[in-house]
Amino acid sequence: MKHTISYHPVPRETFTAVDDIFRAHHSTLEAYVNQLFWWNKRLNLVSRDVSRETITEHISHSLILTQLECFKEAKYVVDAGTGGGLPGIPLAVANPEKEFLLNDIVTKKILAVRQMKKKLSLENADTADRSISEISVKQPFLLVSKHAFKIDDLYNLTAGLPWTNLVFYKGLDFKDELADIKNPLNISVYVLFENSENEFYKDKAIVVVTKISD
Repeated sequence: MKHTISYHPVPRETFTAVDDIFRAHHSTLEAYVNQLFWWNKRLNLVSRDVSRETITEHISHSLILTQLECFKEAKYVVDAGTGGGLPGIPLAVANPEKEFLLNDIVTKKILAVRQMKKKLSLENADTADRSISEISVKQPFLLVSKHAFKIDDLYNLTAGLPWTNLVFYKGLDFKDELADIKNPLNISVYVLFENSENEFYKDKAIVVVTKISD
């Protein structure tokens, strides 16, 4: 059986809702941007020449997930390859009722993330500096990753973990990343640019992967 792939344009209302969320948490998210730039001078968490506007775009991009059903249903969220805290920190800021685990294999990045969440008084997020395959989570969780993994790599690394969905912030050209996955998957692709005038979202999508039950 082959993978099933469906495409869904993200409606304009979603971007309006994300703007509202950003405004509601503006002071904390701006504080996060400040912290990210401070740490980036020391640890190179993101590109050194990245602008404040671009980081803000990445935060809004992260928050789009809040409008998808798989996120609304999740109680526990794991951010794999979080780097400087994206998308995990913005999602945790905007959703204090959910629990988050921010994971990266690079210890110095998790050190920075741990200090940033402390500065932001972010009580609903924990950290783990180890391979995603080695995290210990017994309850079902939503596994998300922003430009950190190929689909097949993350799928194979987490084969023994109880995730409900894998969510990737990706470009639209991802089908070659499915070649090494033998089990059939349901893949929903949420296309970001069709109903947005923002060039930042051109060729970008949120890809939600679900196992097909036997």
